[in-house]
Amino acid sequence: MKELVINVEPLETRIALLENQKLTELMIERAEAPSIVGNIYKGRVDSIIPGIQAAFIDIGIKKNGFLYVSDISTDFEDIILDEGMVPRPLHRKTVTGPPRIQNILHTNQNLMVQVVKDQIGNKGARLTTFITIPGRYVVLFPTINATGISRKIESEKERERLRKIMNQIKPKGMGIVFRTAAENKPREDLENDVMYLLRVWEEVNEKYHTLKGTGLVREDLNPILRIVRDRFTKEIQRLTIDNSSQYEKIINFLDILEPALKKRVRLYKLKNPIFEKMNIEREIDKILQRNVQLKSGGYITIDLTEALVAIDVNTGSFTGKKELEETILQTNLEAAEEIARQVRLRDLNGIIVIDFIDMALEQNRKKLLNHFINLLKNDRARITVSEISELGMIEMTRQRLKQNVIKTLSQPCPYCYGRGHIKSITTVLLDILRKLKSMFVVNKEKKFILQTHPDIAKRLREENEPLLESLQKEFQKEILIESVSDFHIEDYRILSARNRLILESHIHRD
Repeated sequence: MKELVINVEPLETRIALLENQKLTELMIERAEAPSIVGNIYKGRVDSIIPGIQAAFIDIGIKKNGFLYVSDISTDFEDIILDEGMVPRPLHRKTVTGPPRIQNILHTNQNLMVQVVKDQIGNKGARLTTFITIPGRYVVLFPTINATGISRKIESEKERERLRKIMNQIKPKGMGIVFRTAAENKPREDLENDVMYLLRVWEEVNEKYHTLKGTGLVREDLNPILRIVRDRFTKEIQRLTIDNSSQYEKIINFLDILEPALKKRVRLYKLKNPIFEKMNIEREIDKILQRNVQLKSGGYITIDLTEALVAIDVNTGSFTGKKELEETILQTNLEAAEEIARQVRLRDLNGIIVIDFIDMALEQNRKKLLNHFINLLKNDRARITVSEISELGMIEMTRQRLKQNVIKTLSQPCPYCYGRGHIKSITTVLLDILRKLKSMFVVNKEKKFILQTHPDIAKRLREENEPLLESLQKEFQKEILIESVSDFHIEDYRILSARNRLILESHIHRD
């Protein structure tokens, strides 16, 4: 069973995908750093760097975006010059090889771009001129002539049916891709989706050409409606959300999108935090841990470095009742399942090197590799996997779909000079607010003392004071804040103000 669980709070929205009640994917969007992936902008070329074949593009936000030559459509000039007309495909070829960015762009040139990756650290958002406009069943590629069908639609008979429909409804000079949700849908539904996307494209073109200077042309849906559009298919048996306003928006959205799915949407009404009630919070806490325990007694370690992600498999306390080779195989097979899950859950990307336990038999190595590749089929990211070596090493690469969850939840550790990670101030603050909320549900005390690190206390007294006031008003409780200078950034205690009895303690040395 697959289920989406959505937790909406003032500072962040969290979306969890559960498979058989086990957390497999986590999406977090914070108010302090909202994602702009999918947004379309009118940009201006600020500078061109021939050495790396890239350009910095001013899109009207604080930091310039980054555009590689490989992300420039050879059709984009039509969008600029045709004053909103549908672009015609151009087939430019050069005698000397691929086009050079300095021969395609020039400074102060305007162009339409879309964000494909959010800003990370000091690096600006990654841009493309290959514009995509997603619908429920179809993704429109208005600037390139291409077609495709989701690889998750496996029936060859259904794929052939969709190919025939595609040839009939594809706009001339444009591209379309049928999404997983298009499976078994009638031609009328698919055609209506294409017509809707063409109207959106007309609006985008009109806004682009009337906009003076750089700036936003089209904003993608908020993260909740985006997940409903992109992920809420027949494979998802239930969607549960804890916010009544967003629940109504989902229902209204599904009225237009796919009314049959409305009966699968549930509003969570209990006072106890939804992620705590469904045991998701406990799994999120484990994401920042280096070691992941296996049921057999073995464990895996996950280390993030600048160059790659290193994953090591260990038998731990597992000895098994069979001979050594069989014990190692069983540990490796179990580890492969957990690694496939952790890669998705933590959104590990780039180069990933996995050191399984050595196995003597070639047939066991092949069995492990095939098992691991089969497990990775559930991953939406593009993945390449190498052959397993005699020493049990597998190298793989994984596409980055969003910012690594660990980077969202944590910051470089100031106690060990950046060699590790600790929870960020925002993550700790949200942990405390959730703990207070769950405590207020069961505790009859009216007045509490919160002891915390000075940086957290400052945020609660100043920037995030309205959140604390709202919580106190909702539960008719009073919270007094005490700063403790020798606390670790993650430390906090909750006490009764009546007798200073410790009700909750989260202290590293306790």
